[in-house]
Formats: sequence, C-alpha cells, structure tokens
Amino acid sequence: MNLIDTSTNYTDGSAERLVGDITRELFESEKLEREELVIVTKIGYVQGSNLKDARERASNGNPFPEMVELQSDCWHNISPVFLENQITRSLERLKMDTIDVLLLHNPEYYLKGGGTRDAYYARIEKAFQHLELEVDRGRIKSYGVSSNTFPETESRSDFTSLTRVFDLAKQVSKDNHFAVIQLPFNVYEAGAALHKNNNRESVFEFAKEHDLAVLGNRPFNAFTKDRLIRLTSYPTHDDVEVKGGLHTTLGRAIELEKRAPGYPKTPQGLQWAHALRDRLSEIDDLLTWRDALGSQIYPSIRQALSRASADQASWVADYQTAIQELLRLVTWDLENLANQKSGLIGEQLQGFAPELATSPTLSRKVLRLYQSFPELSSVLVGMRTPGYVADVLGTEEPLDPVKALETLARLQRYRS
Repeated sequence: MNLIDTSTNYTDGSAERLVGDITRELFESEKLEREELVIVTKIGYVQGSNLKDARERASNGNPFPEMVELQSDCWHNISPVFLENQITRSLERLKMDTIDVLLLHNPEYYLKGGGTRDAYYARIEKAFQHLELEVDRGRIKSYGVSSNTFPETESRSDFTSLTRVFDLAKQVSKDNHFAVIQLPFNVYEAGAALHKNNNRESVFEFAKEHDLAVLGNRPFNAFTKDRLIRLTSYPTHDDVEVKGGLHTTLGRAIELEKRAPGYPKTPQGLQWAHALRDRLSEIDDLLTWRDALGSQIYPSIRQALSRASADQASWVADYQTAIQELLRLVTWDLENLANQKSGLIGEQLQGFAPELATSPTLSRKVLRLYQSFPELSSVLVGMRTPGYVADVLGTEEPLDPVKALETLARLQRYRS
C-alpha cells in the first residue's frame, strides 16, 4: 500500500490534517520518503468550515463564482477561484509542497442541481485549464475526476461521459496531465467493467486504451436498490449468550433509568434503554446502528452524565456499566446478523467462482475478484483498524481476468 486517498471535505479537513501530521512524522524520522507515496485528494464539496467561508464571502460581496447550492448544508464548486483556494488549504493541511493527484470530486452534482450537460462539461473544461496552470506552478503533478456516474448508463440524467471528459483534456492541452479517474466498483456496482457506455467500450476498456489510472472506491460498501450492503465479514459471537444477555441487560438498564434523577422527565441520553426496548426488533442494519452510536447515542449519554451531581456518582457508575454492556450486546447481535448475510453472499460468489473458497473472509473474496481486473490500478480499501488492514493484505492471488469478468456478469444476471 503506497497510495493515500483523501478529500478536502472528509471530516471538514481533519482527514487531510491527520495524513499530513503522520506522514510528516515518518518523513522527519526517515522511516519513509515522500517519493514512496502517492497522495490523492479531491475538491468540490462545500461543507463545514468551507461553507461558512463561502457564506461570509457572499455576504461581503465577494462570492465564489459558479456555486451550486444543493442543500442548506452542502454546496458544490469546481470554479478556478475555488480550486486555487482549496489547493492552498490542502497543501497547508497535508504539510506538503505538491499533491500527486488532484481530483474534481463528483462534479455531476451540477447536473443534480438542474444544470445542462453543455454547461456541465464547460465547467469541467474550465477547471482543467486551471489545473494545468497548477501543474506548471508545481502545486499538483496530475489531475482527474472522481465521479459516481462514470459507470452508469448513458440515459441517466447525471451520467458523466469519460470519452467526453478525456476529449476536453485534449482540447485544453495536447500534453495535458489528465491521468486518473475514480469511481465505485464492487460486485454489485460493476458498471465500469460491464457497461459499454463509451462508444461501445466500457470505462475499464477506455481507460486501458488511453493509459488512465483507475481508482476503485466503495469496494466493501455496495449501494443496490437503495440499500447499502457491506461486503465484509464480522466477528462471530455465541448467539444464545448474546440473546440471553441482551434481554437481561436491557431490563437492568431500564430499572436504572427509572431511578435517574427527575425520571420520567430525564434527557434523551438517560432514556436509551427505554427507547431500545420499543424498537429492538426493528434494528437490523449494523452500519446504520454504528452511525447512530457515534453520532447520536454515545454523545447524548456523555452529555447527560456530565451534568450529574457528585452525590449521584454511584448511580452514574452503575448506569454507565449497564448501558455500555447493552449497546455492546446490540452491536454483537447485529454483527451476527450481518455475518449471516455475508455468508450468503460468499456462498453465491463461490458458486460462480469456486476458486474463491480458499479466501477465509468475504472482504478477501471480493478484493481478490477486483484485483483480477488489470485495468483497476488501485482498490481504495480504507484503513479503519490494523486488523482491517492485515486482513486485506492477506488477500490471495487474483483470478483469471476472463473468469473474473464472467463471474461479475453472472452475478448481475442472477440478481436481475
């Protein structure tokens, strides 16, 4: 692994800042050289502090040009003025002089906002003209586009044509530095390999023919039929112990919540056991649950407990123990359920490609399949934990490319 993919809008710039802090440590300790890494970042989304800055500029009569106001908390922009501003900020956060690959981040949001196709490609051409100037300045080495709609059918209203984007780069400069594209690619979203949407060529075929690097994102997060399917395996827990412990701990947590000061008019952070009792049978998605834990449940509990008085310390300790155990058991129960779903997907894949049976986890089965496509330069697997990384690094040898393409095609026919 030597490629790091990030974006200006990931955790409001904190992702770039973390990459910069860690890589600077490694460079200064001479454990790593800058030339060993490929740093990719993306510009387009206007959220968080960028959105605040954009609003301040607008109120001062100096707005960013060509702003697309998608939602109240999410705008989009790829104008030269915005690109220059964002590259400066990215370099500061990354603590680097040069970005290896700068990608326009989902420019198709202009089409989602009601823009015309001609205007859409004109905006991309103008962005490319500026990015060639940034190459000349030495602030970036190459550029490209990250689009979720490269692999889609041409009839989609927000479809992005790789052929047309490539031609724009040639119009900007015969010696252009358009070199990289990024798009979703997984066993359910396989359009990049299967859809002939570039003059009877797939995105993969076109990219190979024109020597473009292809970065595949969402390898383990597949969106299909408006649902998110996680293509990984999870820790397995004793189902009997989890179910039994879950109901016992739920009862204990509910009793403790009834003894909370001010009950029943206590804050939401002290009512989660009651809430879960009424909705436990409805919770069936691990990813949604984990998101709720991080963004809503744990923060509200911490806030409520921080207001407890010193004479409530004993109750606080008991409640913390009970609610943490309850939330852990709910997570384990959902991990067991997710594993059942993962097992079915793994069996289905092995039915089409028996060679995948030697891969012990679903993540390694699908990654092995992806790596069988020589057109795919890098699979953006993520780096959540050391164990996560160790798992993907253990992936076995790729399949024969013809067999891999056949397996993907058969899977799509089976699903339809």
